Amino acid sequence: MSKKGSILVIDDEEIVRISCMRILGPAGYDIETASDGTSALSMLGGDKKYDLVLTDLKMPNMDGLEVMAEIKKRLPGAKVIIVTGYSTLETAVKAIKMGAFNYIEKPFTPESLLTAIKEALEEGKAS
Repeated sequence: MSKKGSILVIDDEEIVRISCMRILGPAGYDIETASDGTSALSMLGGDKKYDLVLTDLKMPNMDGLEVMAEIKKRLPGAKVIIVTGYSTLETAVKAIKMGAFNYIEKPFTPESLLTAIKEALEEGKAS
């Protein structure tokens, strides 16, 4: 098990999944990745629990908001951060209203990603 928390990264772009692994792994997080919402949701079954889910907004078949809604049903305590290259105020507000902890724009820096994840996981411990 990880020192800092278990994170599931969902993004249809392999380069984003690799970047997240390179940033978060050395920072002490246990990382797993999925290339789409359907495979990510199949990973939620069984004994595996994630402290945080980082999901892309725009993906084929199932978008990040649909994935988040299903994750919230299955793992009510999990924090979800939406990541997108198509940021609008409207989608940011919708994501937060639907239960996203935070909303990050692509391209993100390693520092902004780590800060958002640290805030989400620390807020979870405080409650």
